[in-house]
Amino acid sequence: MKVFARRWRLVLPWLGVLAATVLVGANGTGKADSVRALAEANDLVAAGELEQAVAVYRSGYDPERPHPSLTYNLGTILHRLDRLPEAVLWYRRSPQTDDPWLEENLWLARRSLGSQQLPGGTLGALASQADRIALVGIASAWLVLLLVSLGDRLPRKLTVAAGLASVLLYGSAYGLHRWGPRPAVLLADCESSGVELPAGTEAWVLPAGDIWQIAGASHASCPDESIGLVSPR
Repeated sequence: MKVFARRWRLVLPWLGVLAATVLVGANGTGKADSVRALAEANDLVAAGELEQAVAVYRSGYDPERPHPSLTYNLGTILHRLDRLPEAVLWYRRSPQTDDPWLEENLWLARRSLGSQQLPGGTLGALASQADRIALVGIASAWLVLLLVSLGDRLPRKLTVAAGLASVLLYGSAYGLHRWGPRPAVLLADCESSGVELPAGTEAWVLPAGDIWQIAGASHASCPDESIGLVSPR
C-alpha cells in the first residue's frame, strides 16, 4: 500500500498537467454556427445583397475551427467588392485545401495590390509550429505517467527528465501562443521607419502597446487598426 500511495503522489501532479491541457483545449464553448451562417450568406449573395452577406459570413466565423467554404466565400465576395486587403486576409484564414481557386484568387489579389510577404525569422517559424510543439509536450506528459507506473524498474532521472521536457515543451508552446509573433495582413498602407508597406502585405507581427511591431521590416510598426491577424488569439 505504501508503494501504491507513493506512486499516486508522483502521478497526481501530471494528472493536473493533463487536466489543464484539456481545459485549455476545451476553452471555446458557444462557437458561432458556421454552417447556418454560410447558408444564409449564400442566399444573400444569390439575391445580390453582398454587403449584408459579408456581415453574415463574419458572424459565422470561428477562429478555432474556420469553415473552409465560409472563409473562401467571404474572401471572394470582398474581392468582388474591390476590398482586396480584406480579401487577402480571409483567403489566408481559409484552411488549406486542394481547391486551386483559393491560391489563384489569393495570387490575383496580391498582384493587384502589389503587396509582399515578409519573413518571420526563427521566432515566426517556431510560432507556426506551436500547436505541434504543444502536442509533443502532451505526449511527453503521458510518457511520464507510463514511466511512473513502471515504478522502480526505470531510473528516477529518466522520469524527471521526461517530466521537465513535457513542461518545457508545453510551456514554450503556450508562450508562443500568448506572447509570440502572429501572422497578419495589413488592411491599410503603413509607413514607418522609412519603410513603406502597402495594404495586403503579409507579415509576422508582435504586440507593442497600441501598435504592432513588424518582423522583417527594419523594426517598422503599424497602428492597431491597420492590422488583421490571420489567426486571432
